[in-house]
Amino acid sequence: MNKLTPNYSRRKILKMGVLTATAAYAYSVSGISLMGKSWALTVTSLSEATATSLLQVCRSIYPHPQLEDLFYAASVESIDSSIANNPEMRKALEDGISALIKAAGGDWTSINAAKQTELLQHVASEPFFQAIRGNMVVSFYDNPNIWPKFGYEGPSFSKGGYLHRGFDDIDWLPEANKES
Repeated sequence: MNKLTPNYSRRKILKMGVLTATAAYAYSVSGISLMGKSWALTVTSLSEATATSLLQVCRSIYPHPQLEDLFYAASVESIDSSIANNPEMRKALEDGISALIKAAGGDWTSINAAKQTELLQHVASEPFFQAIRGNMVVSFYDNPNIWPKFGYEGPSFSKGGYLHRGFDDIDWLPEANKES
C-alpha cells in the first residue's frame, strides 16, 4: 500500500462521522446561524489559505448549491484532523490543492464548473484527491443536519422501519394510466 494512501478502519470512519456530527450539532445548538458566514473554519494542520481553497474544491467535488459552506467546512476540519499525524499526507494535500488552484489561474471560484470538473478529473487518481474524496463521503454525507436538505429522514430502525413509514412513498413516479 502506498504511504500516502490513508488506512481507514471501520472504527476510524465511525469516529470521523461521530466527530463531524457532534461538531455540526454543537454549531446548531449554540445558535450559530447557518445562513451566511457567521462561523469560523478552524484548522490546526493546514494553513488558512489551503483550508479555504480546500473548502472550495470540496464544494466542486460534491456540489450541492442548496447547502451552506458550514457543512463543507465541517468536512475540511475532519480532513485537517485526519492528517494531523501524517506529515506526508499533509504535504501531498497542500501541494495538490496548490497545484489545482494554480491550474485554475489562482482563483478556483473564477472558473466555470466544467473547467473545475476537467481539472479534478486530471487528479482523480492522486492520493491527495482520494484522501479528500474518501473523507468527505463519511464526514459530509454522514452529517444528520444535512439529511433533511436531501429529503432523507434518517435511519428508520429506531422508528420501527420503513414498512409503515414511507415504504410505498413513490410520489416521484408519474401517475399511472388507469386504463392500462
